Amino acid sequence: MSTRVKGSLAVLLGLGMAASGVMHFVDPDWFEPLVPDRLGNATAWVHVSGVAEIGIGIALLVDRGHRRQAGTALAVLLVVLYVGNLNMWVNDITIGETGLSTTGHLIRAGVQVLLIAAALWIAGHLPRKRPV
Repeated sequence: MSTRVKGSLAVLLGLGMAASGVMHFVDPDWFEPLVPDRLGNATAWVHVSGVAEIGIGIALLVDRGHRRQAGTALAVLLVVLYVGNLNMWVNDITIGETGLSTTGHLIRAGVQVLLIAAALWIAGHLPRKRPV
């Protein structure tokens, strides 16, 4: 059962990441405020992260043989992308019409941690059983 759940979760995350990556090209203006000013060209960073999201999403969807690498890459990408979420929080940035309260940012951080844990589980980095 664990293999089936892990596979289903990989497909779900793969679809979500690929869709999110496509949105980086459809509406880059929406993502640009997340990019910290010190990184420079926000559009370029939005496109780079979009390519990474699409690539990892597709890898999770179609290549069972490389899910370990794709899950690891997803975990790393989610950590790196959290810089944008943190920038939004620290600088009180509103995206579209979305402005978050402190509680909203904490919930978003919690979801990010859960997504990272899911990616690590898909990759086989989380132990199946606790050591005795």
